[in-house]
Amino acid sequence: MDLPIQLQDGEQVIQVIRRHPASLWGRLALIALVIIVALVIWLSVGGSANTLSTLLNIAFALVVVGGLLMGFVVWYRYHNDQWVITSQRLIDVTRSTPFNQQITTASLANVQDISIRRKGVFNTMLNFGDVICQTASAGSKTFMLIGVAKPEQVLDAIDSARSKLKASAVSSQ
Repeated sequence: MDLPIQLQDGEQVIQVIRRHPASLWGRLALIALVIIVALVIWLSVGGSANTLSTLLNIAFALVVVGGLLMGFVVWYRYHNDQWVITSQRLIDVTRSTPFNQQITTASLANVQDISIRRKGVFNTMLNFGDVICQTASAGSKTFMLIGVAKPEQVLDAIDSARSKLKASAVSSQ
């Protein structure tokens, strides 16, 4: 597996998590709806060779090109946003553009509280939500896994890895 950072000695990847596909498909559907509405307006008003028609053609072209560009950006962000649970850390890798990458890590030993937040009908029906981890680091940071599928399983994986890490720390003393 190609990870953006080096694993520490003895560190193993437990799970790689991505957003639920509904977050991608919902946004792409909204972009498609805007393009379809623009197409309907363009087809209903277009046809004459006057200045208004020319402006409408330009506006339609801009909506289509902008929609396709936004669709690509949504797809790119979806495929380049991941969380990695290892035997020692939580890693959040976000790439919003090919030239912008952010990597955040939190030690499992510092994770104090883990909770799940699920809001709305679709989140409940499709079983996705947020997993929120409070850490004991300076400033008491919050590590959030947003829009993940089966958040209960993600919480269990983090809690299990944290328990194993703490048990191995106690047995090594």
